[in-house]
Amino acid sequence: MSGFFVVAAIGGLLSGNLGEEGPGVLAGLAVFFAIVGVLGYRLATSKNPRNIARSPEQRILALAKQMQGRVTLAEVVLHCQLEIEQARSHLREMVRKGLAELHLSDQGDEVFMFGGFAPETKETAKDPLD
Repeated sequence: MSGFFVVAAIGGLLSGNLGEEGPGVLAGLAVFFAIVGVLGYRLATSKNPRNIARSPEQRILALAKQMQGRVTLAEVVLHCQLEIEQARSHLREMVRKGLAELHLSDQGDEVFMFGGFAPETKETAKDPLD
């Protein structure tokens, strides 16, 4: 969009068809829209972590960290924008790989515990050589 305005301003300057604006106004507009266009392009193509889509596992781990290491299937579906079967599959795979443990609540709900995020895990950590 900025490119259109830059071309129009330069075209007006070159053709001498300035209308009510003087050459300074058109030149200023051309420079302004050129800068806006360049900055917009850089923003759209930046490699900022916020612009990179995170994997489902990363979203689940971020939620687990936020929830102090314990999440349910429903929480993962709601907060990680996953379908139920996708969330269940990712959670079970994380259990299989040893990142989480599956526990059952008193009501029979599955609770996935990520020990690395549980506060007591870090507080009770000991030197493995002791």
